[in-house]
Order: sequence, then structure tokens, then C-alpha cells
Amino acid sequence: MHSAETQVDVPTTARSPLLWVALAAVLGIVADRYGLADPVGGHLFWWATTAIAIVACVLLRRCRAYRRSAYLALLAVFSLAGAWHHLHWNYVANDSLARFASESSQPVCVEVVAIDRTKFSPAPPKNILRALPAGPRSEVEVRIARIRDGTEWRTASGISRLRIAGRLSGIDVGDRLVVFAHFARPQPVLNPGQYDWAEAARGAGRHCELFCGAPECVTVVGPAVGASVGGWLGAAANQCKAQLARYVGAEQSDLALAILLGEREHIGRGTFESFFKTGTVHLLVVSGLHIGMLAGFVWLIVRSGFLPQSVAIALAVGGVVAYASIAGGRPPVVRATVVIVLTFVALQSGRRPFAGNLLAAAAIGVLAYNPSELFRSGTQLSFLCVAALASYGARFGRPKPVDPLQRLILSRESWFWKALRKLGKYYGHIVMASLVLWLAAAPLVAYHFNIATPVGILITPIIWPLVAVTLATGFLICTFGWIVPPVALLLGAVCAFCLGTIRAVVDLAEQSGIGSIYLPGPAVWWLLGFYGAMALLVLFPAIRIGWKVQVSLAALWIAVGLVAGVANRQDDQLRCTFLAVGHGTCVVLELPGNQTILYDAGSLGSPEYAADTIAGYLWSRGITRIDAVVLSHADVDHYNAVPQLLERFEMGVVYVSPMMFDPWATAGQLDAPEFLRATLNDAGIPLREVWMNDRLLTASLEVEIEVLHPPQFGTAGRDNANSILLFVKFACQSILLPGDLESPGIEAVVAESPLDCDILMAPHHGSSRSDPPGFAAWCTPNWVVVSGRHRSADQQVTVASYRGVGAEVLHTADRGAATFTLSEQGIEMSTFREMNR
Repeated sequence: MHSAETQVDVPTTARSPLLWVALAAVLGIVADRYGLADPVGGHLFWWATTAIAIVACVLLRRCRAYRRSAYLALLAVFSLAGAWHHLHWNYVANDSLARFASESSQPVCVEVVAIDRTKFSPAPPKNILRALPAGPRSEVEVRIARIRDGTEWRTASGISRLRIAGRLSGIDVGDRLVVFAHFARPQPVLNPGQYDWAEAARGAGRHCELFCGAPECVTVVGPAVGASVGGWLGAAANQCKAQLARYVGAEQSDLALAILLGEREHIGRGTFESFFKTGTVHLLVVSGLHIGMLAGFVWLIVRSGFLPQSVAIALAVGGVVAYASIAGGRPPVVRATVVIVLTFVALQSGRRPFAGNLLAAAAIGVLAYNPSELFRSGTQLSFLCVAALASYGARFGRPKPVDPLQRLILSRESWFWKALRKLGKYYGHIVMASLVLWLAAAPLVAYHFNIATPVGILITPIIWPLVAVTLATGFLICTFGWIVPPVALLLGAVCAFCLGTIRAVVDLAEQSGIGSIYLPGPAVWWLLGFYGAMALLVLFPAIRIGWKVQVSLAALWIAVGLVAGVANRQDDQLRCTFLAVGHGTCVVLELPGNQTILYDAGSLGSPEYAADTIAGYLWSRGITRIDAVVLSHADVDHYNAVPQLLERFEMGVVYVSPMMFDPWATAGQLDAPEFLRATLNDAGIPLREVWMNDRLLTASLEVEIEVLHPPQFGTAGRDNANSILLFVKFACQSILLPGDLESPGIEAVVAESPLDCDILMAPHHGSSRSDPPGFAAWCTPNWVVVSGRHRSADQQVTVASYRGVGAEVLHTADRGAATFTLSEQGIEMSTFREMNR
């Protein structure tokens, strides 16, 4: 018999039934994204399942089978969420502009309506490693209204991002524009480990992109009709920006706009990198942290005792919603706003809000707005961090009972010691909360960004109070600064001081050397196991496991992930991957013996793009060390990623041509090569010259890597003619890597005895100046890879020449990264786009 006094803890799931609803919705969205339903007829499957589940649920409730009806209700939510995602992910209107778009850009004239504020990014600082300088640019999100077909206008639809080379001004939300532009589908992902911008655009409902070469291509043909919500919000945002720029000062205005309004396009790359490497980059966007801090500040003001509770709650909710609307409806903002509004509603109704229900309601709201937000890193981290804080607060945030004697002793203390103790307790909670957040988010951050930032644990307790003061003073400047300018000046000085201190703390942490660690991210199955176990412990408190056992299990799971990553490499194969880096080159050689060699590492455009692409691929393969880099010649598009790769990977040695730093061979263009040499010297990386007949030492005796060109003292041509020609042989199969080899160097090469090879990288990105007929006859390859941005008319001779000797020609711009696996069984070839379909 059970005692009447026995107390039964109410499970978290019973107090928070919306958790199960949110979980069912999440599973339905994931099921649809990863193929449970056919993309064409899947909507019929989902809607039929939803209808059947609802009817069965109603019938079971009438039969008083409540538990079974609850299961069927969750099945209905599961199917409804799948149907909603299917519609959002696959549906494109018949008159959508995207139906006419292809991967190649086409000219178009369209009439659009601006639906968001115009964002302007100034030109980045001059970079000698960038062959094509980048200028300023603007972008604005637009809704397609009409497309011109000859002399006629036809109705069209769709959402697109309009990018403009230069500064576009005078555009307000709601303005009608006529745009002469090029349009195309978003660029598909071309390499393993690369961020998929096309998928992100599709998730946001943008199926095509518009690009203008100059602001003059955009004409306002009609202002916004009437007063719109977007127009009011845009005007309010402009007023806030003007107030902040006036009172905070030019030196800190970029940081103020980022922290207060989420406009981080004004932030320089150096500042952004410092925040990123210290784990504080979330401060540069308006997130749930900002909304929560601002809500607390507004609540303190309106709840000072002068107003009734209902009026105070209404004002607090109004302030939070207004700020969230001006700052933009990003998912973390929506999540925080929903949670805060529901909390205030619960307070007004006298009910106790449960964190699980609030968070689940916010998740349902975000997914109802856009189900694809589930797959965005910002959304995942936002909900994860709030759930971790809520769990921490539920377990350790409750005040412990104090015995009467201790209470009497504390009451006799002076105010100074009381204040000091409260301050210490406050900072102790911040430090613990920072530690909990870091431990909870570290695997997910590593998965998305390949970085761990332990220094964030140390600087967060310093930065959070400064951010709170910044938000409070910035809010007062924006709302009351125009009324009382002298007070605004004082608030601006305080805000600027806090921003300057934040910047100094972040810079100091970034320069400390312990700010960040780059590393390969965990596998998806590992993440599911880790966060699945965490969810079980949170949702079912009855599962009681001691902290020592938890730590041991976590260490064991980490070890499993590390072993699985190491096991990815095979010692009986040589893997050669030609990455798609645009007009540039990077060939990754993964050798038996766990060695990695790069042949070139650069791109004609952004060094950051090239470094991110190469690093993403290496991390996807579990690689943390680059044993050697062979740089074919002195053109910057073949090595401008090396300095940034030095920051992210351990590097052994760099091999260069004997003419790499020769003034005549480089036509006096030595700024970039000398910068590279200085960077390598500062990092302590050996720089060695190699020439004809040299062999590179490898851990496996079965791998032969020989330099076939240039001779020790070079040829009479420029740097292209003196490119390093690398011959790699393994298991009776061979790879030939010629860089940008061209006349007169290529004539010297083909004058030697013919050399049969299996895999060839087309010289000079497939240029016809590299004697394709003669070189094809000399080396008779089976596969030829052209590393370039796009096909050109100049490459027609190249393609025909190599096909004429029986070779299959692959272009990285069309097929993505091309991977060849060499083994005793032969050669296996795959391209990323074909594997990723």
C-alpha cells in the first residue's frame, strides 16, 4: 500500500506538453528534408497521413482511449509539419522568375518591390594577395512583380536578393524599382565541407539572384504606396542609426550598429575575425541575449512602482516587440520575443511559466514561420543555449536554505561585505553559466564552424555586463536622445566607453594565443548521440546518473568520435582531389601513411574564399596537418590561401620553383611573393626550392613524387613557363600536375621522352596557350581535369585535343571537386556534384 504522504515528482514532459508537439514537428520536417516523401508527389502523402491521423484521433477520444489518441495527435503534427516543409521547400509558382533561371547568368529587366532595407558594405582594405580588387557593394531583398518580354511586361513572382556593385542609396522599403540586371540560380556547393549557400537561399525562399554592375541600373519608378509597416520600421531604424552615429561617435559606431541593430556589414573583417575566434561573434547580431537583456531593463523601468502591473507588462511587451521588429525578425529574435511575451502573459494571469513550454512554443512559432530554419546553425545554437541555461537554472539556480544561525551571522555583516558577497555570487553564476553554455554548444559550434573557443569562458563574465550597459544606454539614446540632447551626450560617452572596452577585451583575448582552436567537426551520428543523451537527462529527471559517470560516458563518447575520425584514412590507397576554387588551383594528395600534400592553394578572387574552401575539405576528411605544400609558380591565384591556412593547420614545409622570387621571371611583381615568404618565415615554416629530378620524401615507399620541370636555373620564359611539373606515381598509376605551364617551358617538357599518365590537370586552367594538342599527344591521359571558374571559348581547343587521345575531360566549375582514388584494384573517379545529387 502506498502512503498518502508520498510525493511524486511531476516529470518535465508532463509539465511541458508542448515539448512533445515541438519534437513531433521537428521530426516531421527532418523526415521530409531527407527523403521520406517523394519531392513531386510527397504533399499527397503528407496531407493524407495528416487527415487519417486526425480522424483516428477524434474517434479514439470518443472511445475514451486518450493515450492512443494523444499518440495519433502527435502523428498528425508530425505529418502536418512534413507537409508544411514540403510545400515551403519544393513549391515554386508557375510565374516565378526562378523558373527561367539557370546556373549561367542571363540579362533581364524586371520590376521589383523593395521588401527590406538596403545594406551597404564598403570596399575591403587593399590586399596584395587578391588579384582582382573588391569594391563596395549594396544589396537589398526584393519581391519580383513583372518581367519585360521584348516590349511587353508580364506578371512574375518570387523573392530575390538584388546585389549591386557600388553604393545604392535613396531606396526605401516598399519602393517600386525597374532593374536591369543579370540573374541566375544561386551558386551550388561544389566541394565537400563547403557551406551550401544555394541551400540556404532555397530555405529562405529565394530561388534566384539578381546582380547589377552599377547603381545606375536601378531606377525608382514609384515610391512606397501609403504607410506600410515595413516603411515605418525602416524609418525608425534610420532614425536609430542617426542617433547612435551622432552620440556614440565614429570610432565605435560600427560596433554600436552591430550590437544594437544587428548591422554588421560595417564591421571590418579584422574585427569580425577577433569576435569569431573568441566565441563572441553572436554579439554582432541581435540575438536572444540582446532581447532578454533589453526586456529586463525595460521591465525594471516600467515596474518601478509608478504604474499598475498590467500597464507595466503592456509597455514592456510593446518595447520588446518594437525593438525586435526594428532589429529584424531573425529566428533567435523571434524565439526570444515569443518566450518573453509568453512569460509576461503568464505573470499577468498569475500562472507559473515552465521553461520547456515557453521554449517549445517559441520553436513552434519559428518553424511555422519558416520550417527550413531548423537546419540553420544560428537557430540551432540559439535554442540549444537557452535550453542549457534553463536546465542549469532548474538544477542549480534555486537558492539553498540557510540555517537560522548562519542567517543571524550574515545579518551582522557590514554593507560592504554584503555587497561584495552578492557581487561574487553574481559573477560566480555568470562564470558557471558561461561554462555550461560553452560545454553544451562546443560540439555544435565545431560541427558548423570547425572551431573551439575556450577563451570565451573567461571573457564572457567581463563582456556580459558591458553588453547590458551598452544595450541600456543605446536604447535610451534611440528613444529619448532627441528629446534631451545633453543626457544623450552623457549616455553616448558611457556607451562608447563600454564598446571600446568590449573591443579591447576581445582583441586581447584573440592575441593571447589561447583564444581558439581549429579542428574537424564531429560526425552527424556523433552529434545525435551526444545531444540525444543530454535531452534524455533533461526530459526525464528520474534518470539519475552521478556526475562522475556522466563525465566518464562523455569522455568515452568523445574517444569513439576521435577513433572514427582517424579510421577514415586508408593506408592502401592514394586519394587525389581537385578542388573547385574558381579560377585557381588546389590539388589535395592524401597519401598512405596519413600524409597530406597540397599542390597549390589559391584563387584569383578572394583569399578568404580559397582558404575557407580548402580548409572545409580538409576538415571534412578529418585532416589537421598539412605535411607539405608545393607552389607551382608565383601567380597569386596559386598560393594566396596559404597565409590563412597557416592559422588553421599545422604545416610542415613549402616547396617552390627556383624562379619563384626571381625579378625577371615575375616581371618585377614581387610584393605578393615576398609577403608570402615573410609570412612563412614568421611562422617558422621551412621554404625550399625544388627543380628537375628532385624527389619529395614521403612516409610510404610505394609513393613516388618527382619534379620533372623546371631545371635548376629555369627556362627563358616568365613564371608560368617555370611552373613546377609534378609527377606522382602509386600502384602503377600516375598523376601529372603542371601548374600554369606554357611556352617556352612546355616545349622543353614535350621535347623529352613521352610520358604516359592516367590523370592530368590541364595546364593553365585549360588555356589554349599551353599547346593542348602537343601536350595531349605527349602524356596521353585517361582523365583530364580543368580547374577554372567557367568554360570559355578558349577551352574548346583544349577539350577537343584531350578527347582526341581518348581522355575524359572534367571541369570543376561544372562537376565540382573531382576525386580519384588510386589502389591496386585500379582508379575510382567521382565528382562531388554527382555524388551530392
